[in-house]
Amino acid sequence: MLIYEAHHFDYISNYHTLDLNFPSHLHRGFELLFLVDGEMEVIISQKSYHVNTGQFLLILPYEIHSFITKSHSQAKICIFSPDYVPTFQKMIENSSLEHPVFTLSVEANTLISRKLFKDNSNLLEQKACLYLILSELMNQTSLMKGEKQDPELLHKLLTYIHDHFTESISLRSIAGTLGYSYNYLSKYFNTHISMSFVDFLNETRVNYACYLLTHTEKNMTEIAFLCGYESVRSFNRNFVKIKLCTPKKYREKHPQSFIDLYPFKKEINH
Repeated sequence: MLIYEAHHFDYISNYHTLDLNFPSHLHRGFELLFLVDGEMEVIISQKSYHVNTGQFLLILPYEIHSFITKSHSQAKICIFSPDYVPTFQKMIENSSLEHPVFTLSVEANTLISRKLFKDNSNLLEQKACLYLILSELMNQTSLMKGEKQDPELLHKLLTYIHDHFTESISLRSIAGTLGYSYNYLSKYFNTHISMSFVDFLNETRVNYACYLLTHTEKNMTEIAFLCGYESVRSFNRNFVKIKLCTPKKYREKHPQSFIDLYPFKKEINH
């Protein structure tokens, strides 16, 4: 399962979480996590990192990541646009962090606790805090160079799917719309998403189906077509493949789910 959070693009957002569990997702922004209490496992690009109380972790733009809390965790999360830290963004181009878990000095921690992870804070103070955090991070890790990437293409591609997954779309039609060859886009998608376009499209549609199942009283036929499937049979087959249960069973077992955090932009008529 992979979710693209297109809304994390050009601003800064703060979250306070308790016992956070969230499936694989990615977005354009940096994601800074501070573990206030407990412990958490964070999977970044198929690598597992253990975060303990008092530690920070930084996730780079477009890195696929997920959060797992086995017992208890209380965390603060700040997601911010690369445009907030252009100097650092240029430094990490086509790179990843050797070890994204780090700690702050006492002086930095005191400042950060007062200025960051709060809404309506002074923007200049927030940017200053971010650069201070990044400076301390780079004193504790190093960069690993990777293949040259085109992150803006990834954003355009995933945003297009996010906006049109309820329609009859294919990677070939998207390639024509975006002005790329089908073969190039197919290879690019498999390399950066680590799954096929068809699998990603079906997971996006099924995630939306989960949202409709837990937030509306629409029947299965309505939901199937609202999610972009041309038949109920195809909808049921893909739903069972991904969720390991029928849509009906999912509705019975999940009056609410993690999908509440996924901001679908589709119109729902109750």
